[in-house]
Amino acid sequence: MRRNLVDRLVEWRDPERALQRYAARTRLEMLQAQLERMAEPTPGLGGASSMDDSGYTSTSGGDSFLSRWFTRPRSAAADTLRRIADQRGQARWLVRNHPLAASAINTNVARAIGTGLVWVPMPHLKTLGWTVRQAKDWAEEVSAEHALWADSTACDYYGDQTFYGLQDLVTRARLESGDCFSMLPDGEPTTTQPYRLRVQVLEADRVGNPKGAADSGDAAGGIRRGANGLVTGVHVYRQHPGSLHLAAAGDVFAGDWIEPVGESGRRRILHHFKRLRPEQPRGVSYLAPVMGLFKLLGDYTDAEVKAAVVSAFLTMVIETPSGTGTAPIFGMQPGGQGGGGSEQAPTGEIEMGPAAVIGLAKGEKANVYNPGRPNPAFPDFVAAVFDQLGAGTFIGSELLLKKFSTSYTAARAAWLDAWKHLLDVRTQTATDFCQPVTETWLAEAVASGRIRAPGFFSDARMRWAYCRGAWHGDSQGSLNPRDEVTAWLDAVDGGLTTLTRGSWELFGQNFGAVVEQRAADEELLASRGITLRPRAGAPAPQPSRAPAPGAV
Repeated sequence: MRRNLVDRLVEWRDPERALQRYAARTRLEMLQAQLERMAEPTPGLGGASSMDDSGYTSTSGGDSFLSRWFTRPRSAAADTLRRIADQRGQARWLVRNHPLAASAINTNVARAIGTGLVWVPMPHLKTLGWTVRQAKDWAEEVSAEHALWADSTACDYYGDQTFYGLQDLVTRARLESGDCFSMLPDGEPTTTQPYRLRVQVLEADRVGNPKGAADSGDAAGGIRRGANGLVTGVHVYRQHPGSLHLAAAGDVFAGDWIEPVGESGRRRILHHFKRLRPEQPRGVSYLAPVMGLFKLLGDYTDAEVKAAVVSAFLTMVIETPSGTGTAPIFGMQPGGQGGGGSEQAPTGEIEMGPAAVIGLAKGEKANVYNPGRPNPAFPDFVAAVFDQLGAGTFIGSELLLKKFSTSYTAARAAWLDAWKHLLDVRTQTATDFCQPVTETWLAEAVASGRIRAPGFFSDARMRWAYCRGAWHGDSQGSLNPRDEVTAWLDAVDGGLTTLTRGSWELFGQNFGAVVEQRAADEELLASRGITLRPRAGAPAPQPSRAPAPGAV
């Protein structure tokens, strides 16, 4: 049941009446669902035959349990938007309070993004008519200019983070809340930052329908689409609806429609989310499939821990003949005001200690209470739940728990499987955030004359050729560095890959920068007369295999 503006106002003015409204609407929805089920054709009575074997038997209704499984096919918007606000709040609560939910999000961000994704320009040589050397020189100049903008916190609208910190923020917000937005306004250039482009990351709640209205064919989830299905506007609230310092009641949902692309073709706002279904208007939290399991596991674990804490104390139950009143051991005695036996009055404290002798009243009996905790079945039960959570979060239970206790082969297989998902997370950030923002930056750099790119604004293919690039991040890590480096070198020798790719994959470094630094290191050593001794067992250096001049 989706809450609209009227519901929120009633909650504020009269909570009791709001509860009555919710109860009535819930009963109405249940009645409508029941009427729809009654209207469906009954198998064998003019509808699908009970002996029909043309469909899936698991959905035929023959099973007594599946026959009570009532579902309806609805659009992506209908399934996504109805409870999306509650889902965001629940996901954020779990990340704040549940250690495993926090581990799932942090592991994704730390492994996929890490210290940040670096843009390596790869201009298309054939389109530009360049040689390899020309492309290398242009790429080095562009990389330096891009670093001038990306390494500064001036690229952030709020002046808090560098471009690499914004990558972390966008990825985290997309996984936790389901989606987020980035506006690309212009700021004022400074003496240390010549570029005007700024990136303003908005939380998912900042985008919604005007005045908090219900979703309709014109606007759903704050997204407006044209007749052809293309997004024509994003409605951005001027403040967060859940802010502690709200404006006047009528201005809570005040906002403005932002066109995704301006008249000049410049991007104005970006929407970051993973589309799971066609025509899906808003994103779904990464934790959505396992959110309920996380919460129940947290409650169960909390109960078991509290029971174990209680069992660590010596708990005694005093049995009395009458079954009423408090025993003297709890610091109370009969004879309170009025002289009634049921009333108690405090006495001096009585504590249990080593060799303590405590007297009980006549007829009273002390029984030690042992709740039997820790529960011996607890580890096996939660281990099975951990396996489900690991599968639901796509990173496996070992990476989720940060507990690696299996064999090398099993651990390697688990990590490679998780890396496929983490690589998808990295690619998503590079595709819908890093690349479009960098293309917008490059357009400004060319327009301002800081980067030379003939034909950038006159030919679409030329612009694409200039904007091409790869986004590399931290390496995936290594469980057995020696064997993995050897395998990469064999692949390079076999012509299956390149040293540049291997340098990024193994160490997260640009091979060109490594070569330049290595040459500088060797020159420094030679200038000081220092010769490095080869390590024991290392093969002797081989002479160059380059053919002699004129040799065939």
